[in-house]
Amino acid sequence: MAKRTGTSCELKFSNQTDLQHAGVLLALPALLSQGLLRYKEEFSINKAYYPTSSVFLSLAILALLRIKTLSGVNSLPSGELGRMIGLDRIPEVKTLRTRVAQFSEITDITAWELNLSKDWMEETPELSAVLYIDGHIKLYYGKDKPPPKRFVSRMRLSLSGTTDYWVNDALGQPFFVINKTISKGLISTIKEDFIDRFIQDVPNQPSDDELLKDKYKSRFMLVFDREGYSPNFFYDLWQKRIAISTYKKNVKDKWDENEFLEYTGRLPFGTEKRIELAERGVLLQNKGSEKKIWAREIRKKSKSGHQTSIITTNYSLSIILIGLYMFARWSQENFFKYMMEDFGIDTLVSYFKEKISDTSILVNPEYRTLENLRKKLTSKLNRIKAKFSTMVLADTPIESKKLEKYITQKEELKTEIGQYETEIQEVKEQKKAVPYKIQFSELPENEKFDKVINQRKHFLDTVKLIAYRAETALSNTIKEYMSHEDESRLLLKQIYKTDANLKVDKQKQQLVVEIHSLAHWKDDRILEKLCEKMNQTETMFPDTNLVVFYKLVSS
Repeated sequence: MAKRTGTSCELKFSNQTDLQHAGVLLALPALLSQGLLRYKEEFSINKAYYPTSSVFLSLAILALLRIKTLSGVNSLPSGELGRMIGLDRIPEVKTLRTRVAQFSEITDITAWELNLSKDWMEETPELSAVLYIDGHIKLYYGKDKPPPKRFVSRMRLSLSGTTDYWVNDALGQPFFVINKTISKGLISTIKEDFIDRFIQDVPNQPSDDELLKDKYKSRFMLVFDREGYSPNFFYDLWQKRIAISTYKKNVKDKWDENEFLEYTGRLPFGTEKRIELAERGVLLQNKGSEKKIWAREIRKKSKSGHQTSIITTNYSLSIILIGLYMFARWSQENFFKYMMEDFGIDTLVSYFKEKISDTSILVNPEYRTLENLRKKLTSKLNRIKAKFSTMVLADTPIESKKLEKYITQKEELKTEIGQYETEIQEVKEQKKAVPYKIQFSELPENEKFDKVINQRKHFLDTVKLIAYRAETALSNTIKEYMSHEDESRLLLKQIYKTDANLKVDKQKQQLVVEIHSLAHWKDDRILEKLCEKMNQTETMFPDTNLVVFYKLVSS
């Protein structure tokens, strides 16, 4: 076990049997290949008992075991988890919190995340050429100085929270995420925070000479939902030779069904699919703008006959690949759902808050209040107008009392309409005197708020991203051996919680991990194949000279 040498420990393994959850060690090669310890020198701390590698590995193991908060360590057999990574016990909650806080203070977490992102892009250039961008709302449940409200589509409500903008590949694997307490929207975020970073980091981009020779060639393609629809935005991106793909807004017409043809294709690492598609050229222009851009409009027809319209400025990619890439956007939605349920990315990990810059620009709360009031009054006005227009007399002669009642009701409704129109006009006049946006420093003191997503949260989320990517790599490895590919992650979660024996072979300098059998023999065969794949990596256990070797107890 861990041997004390002054203020630090030296990892030491001994033979152990029936260690609970030791099957999670099977993910070690994947975790290391995804960069878990690639930049550990930047996190080194003097006079710390637990090595940096052990803390990182402990956090990754907790993520794979679906422990969503650090306090969840208390629910696990800390002694056995510690012995499987060469320690007396896994670091306790207080120690983990202290180390996470120290890591966040001594290291630029954002730079670390971006370095990992660049590495992941370079390792999978075939996937990083198409980047998926979407916002995810993290709800704030506290009552102390809540951040501004925003519309949460999954709940159909406007609630306080912050916005995470995620960048993923076509398989749903994350590259990086940025959090916005004050969000200007998807388009502004892409322009201000993403474009320069993409141009610098995305590998295998065409050179300036290649772009000059081929006027239809693009650097890479961005895929997003209707929130990013703007012809002016598409025009600005194409000036940098960046292609887009998104859904078209306000589609009311239907194309002739004879235009649709069936196409067959597949994405990288994807299954073969058949879809019906049709294509036309379309000139896009914002009203009142001089910016114009020709785009491809591609329609997908479902079995029910519904047509979904796609707009893209990627002029060289085939129609089938545009269709497949656009509808692969659901992998990002599935990623959000999976990370919330299994990895707890929305869970608050620290009550520590950070101050917001006084020069930050945000929507004026007073303006928003007036705009909400205008919408409310307009909605009531429209209902009254609808009632007024549908109230008509029958063609047949009616009694004088009914006629008098009808006239009275009409006059009352007309009076209400006049009152609401007056109120709406007054609100509009008030809005003219109120600035739409203000600096954070101009907010009243009782309305100011802090950043609830801090560097500690970013650090732990990045470890979870590494764990997720490692699990994805394992999942892709075993899918070919499974009759139901969508059950691969369920099997991995079962493997993580399986007991295992540890044996140290000093002659071969191996740490042998003997994983116990699973519930079904067919799962054992898949586990055996996975062990063979992991053994081919010849992974050395961090901070030791032992190569990890995996096998089943029964083999």
